[in-house]
Amino acid sequence: MSLIGVDIRPAFVNLFTTEIGLHDGEFAQVQEKFHVKRIPRHGFHLRAGEVCVHTAYVNKGCSRSYTIDPKGKEHVLFFGFEDWWLGDYESFVTQRPGKQFIEAAEDLELLCITHQEFEELGRRFPSIGEWHREKQTKMACAMIDRLIEVKSCSAEERLVALVQHRPDIFQRVALQDIASYLDIAPPSLSRMRRRVLHTKRDP
Repeated sequence: MSLIGVDIRPAFVNLFTTEIGLHDGEFAQVQEKFHVKRIPRHGFHLRAGEVCVHTAYVNKGCSRSYTIDPKGKEHVLFFGFEDWWLGDYESFVTQRPGKQFIEAAEDLELLCITHQEFEELGRRFPSIGEWHREKQTKMACAMIDRLIEVKSCSAEERLVALVQHRPDIFQRVALQDIASYLDIAPPSLSRMRRRVLHTKRDP
């Protein structure tokens, strides 16, 4: 489905016209390559074992990306909110089966582009390729920061950082998914949440 009639977020337009520097005609060519994909809550954008053939911009909603270990336990890796780019990045680049499940935590509206079309845009507009390479670097740094946080910070410190970054997280994401992201049990998160948020409200 094309983007005709879709209420596109300003950040998507600004990315290509301001940050990347395309003029209106060039942006129109880029926009033609995207299509809208709507996924209801609990529906899947991607499952482990599938090849990630699209990269997707989150226009509305929230997703959760996770893996499942051999014992069947889910491990939430991250959440994707508006203006996030979704996909199993390793699978998207290599075009091999991926390892992640990407599920709608809320009703999702994604702006999708295929791997082939994205590569073609990068060749046609070198500034898009440069942006993508910078994005790769930032993503690698973010993953290192996330690993450092998991290894060196307490669960309470990770909770505080999460709430500071996403104050609305508990209104949009299930408690059990936040607990999985923080790698603690849901009852422990409930107690910690009451204690930490109450303390933060104290003068």
